[in-house]
Amino acid sequence: MPLPSRSLLAAVACTAACGGGGGGSNPIGNDTLPQLLACRARVDSPFQFAEIALRDDRNLGTRRVGDRAGTELHARLHPDGNTVVFARERTPNDPASREIFASTLDGSRGEVRLSQNTGRDDDPCWSPDGNTILFASDRDGALALWKMSEDGSAATRFTTPLTGGSDGDPDWSRSTDTIVWSRADSTGRHTLWRSSADGLTQVNLTDGGAAVGAGMGDHAPSFTPDGQSVVFVRRLTATNSVLARADVATGAVAVLHATPGEVGTPRVAPAADRVFFGLLEPASGRASMRLATVPIAGGAASLLWPDERWNLVGLDLLPTLPTAATPAAPVTLDVEQAQVQIATASSVFGARSQLVDEDGNEYVLTTATVDGREIAAINVRFDLPVAAATDVLDLQVRLVARATRIDGDSVLRAAIYHPHDERFDTAVELTPAATTPQALEFRTSSLRHVTQERQLRITVIADLAAGARAELRIDQVRVVLLPKAN
Repeated sequence: MPLPSRSLLAAVACTAACGGGGGGSNPIGNDTLPQLLACRARVDSPFQFAEIALRDDRNLGTRRVGDRAGTELHARLHPDGNTVVFARERTPNDPASREIFASTLDGSRGEVRLSQNTGRDDDPCWSPDGNTILFASDRDGALALWKMSEDGSAATRFTTPLTGGSDGDPDWSRSTDTIVWSRADSTGRHTLWRSSADGLTQVNLTDGGAAVGAGMGDHAPSFTPDGQSVVFVRRLTATNSVLARADVATGAVAVLHATPGEVGTPRVAPAADRVFFGLLEPASGRASMRLATVPIAGGAASLLWPDERWNLVGLDLLPTLPTAATPAAPVTLDVEQAQVQIATASSVFGARSQLVDEDGNEYVLTTATVDGREIAAINVRFDLPVAAATDVLDLQVRLVARATRIDGDSVLRAAIYHPHDERFDTAVELTPAATTPQALEFRTSSLRHVTQERQLRITVIADLAAGARAELRIDQVRVVLLPKAN
């Protein structure tokens, strides 16, 4: 494409810094009632930085359950709406060090250790009346399901695994008083089983799908609120799984969300209108398990956690979680009205009009040397056409960019501004294999990344290995807003 002359650089820089709307960057208020509890562990240090975070369904909130050393996993909420039971891995990367603990959301009672033995105690859940905890344990050999009283006493084995197999991932329906779990056979392949609360009637629910071998098949089942169906994870390969749903009466299975990556820890909202789950998509530039949602009938997933810092390792939903808001028609934001700010570059050629369409007409930044690497980046700030920041239901972002030089450790990133922490969170990180255009895409419903001033900031970054100057060429910055209906 014909580029502007260098004499236009100053004008382009002024346009980039001064175009568009105002400069507010205040976070939306965080004083919200919790609607979900999510066990999360830092990707870079999961043992030192792990917690049970309390958030609403838009990723707002700052509270957490009282925390001690170790990684908390598989937290589940008591029917009283306050007590929580969970497993804690007390030695890094050692599942055998997991024990069961209980605490409270409001801090009214201190943490209590409920199990203590040399085996693995994991995957706890509550009985409908809250008097019993069902959990997985290998304390007498093979991993099986056990029951104990809410104070940790009177532990008794509930299931006998198949010879050479194991039982785990239990869930207990409060509507039907039935139990579902994942059972592995001697090859390590998993299917779902269900049982009456007394264990006398145990029947196979699913066939595990077509994949065979250790770890394949059906995992992490969770009942819908009415107890008539189960959402679960079906593992197809070592690096691929799908979110599925099985009808309890017939065993019929439907796929709710397929991805080239993996899913985990599904939970159905109390209104039975959506599923919250973990989503890991390395091929799309997301190599950590991030919290996402999808409609109960299936469809496109939206990230509640768009950033890269945390892995989801447990999830439960509170009765306070509301029905999903009704959306209005989607709105494509006008990038020509956005503010484009040069974050890092040694030179710039282009105008905002070149960011509208994916047409080969590119906005060009030349890298600058930063800490021994070649970096180029722009921020694009949009004013969102809503009456209040909380009217933003969903944001779909598509960026098309390329670097004119690539190396083994060179990456393209898409990041979204986090006003609470005053940082940019990486939503996509790709290592391109060629200098051809790359699509960096993500979808998020996180209000943690929208400001009170109804603004959104997206960053496009080329982070290249040391060497000659290179160019970041950006062909499109496209944001589609899904606003709340009036």
